[in-house]
Amino acid sequence: MISKTVIPIEIVKLGDENSYHLFVSGLINDIHCELLIDTGASQTIFDSNLKPEIPAAEIQGAEIQSAGINAGELNCNIGCIKNFQLGEMKLENWTVVMIDLTHVNNLYKKITDKRVAGLIGSDFLLKYKAIIDYKKMELVLRNIRLGKRKK
Repeated sequence: MISKTVIPIEIVKLGDENSYHLFVSGLINDIHCELLIDTGASQTIFDSNLKPEIPAAEIQGAEIQSAGINAGELNCNIGCIKNFQLGEMKLENWTVVMIDLTHVNNLYKKITDKRVAGLIGSDFLLKYKAIIDYKKMELVLRNIRLGKRKK
């Protein structure tokens, strides 16, 4: 059944500036996680320090390059999330890009108790026709198959 799922968002203010970040909660292999919604990120990524939640996978021929603002070129790995859940949406055996997010988590340690497990990027947001509703404080994903889905 193709439908939609609604996920509550939390807005975290960073410092005294007008800097706000959006968070959603999910499950990685049945373990609670906090994910940052990053509309400026071209690809969804997860923290390579999430072990054993996301085991690194050896995929031959996979060459991944990524860059971030002020970060230069980043070292990326491939991982596999056995079970991922965001709202009612579930993905199984999801192959993901993994990057060391220590610098992101160090920033958040100063401001909040959140540990960023990953960044939901534009690839994911476009694929699921995401709508960020600031008035209702929710992320709406459309055109998903509820229940288990393989990518």
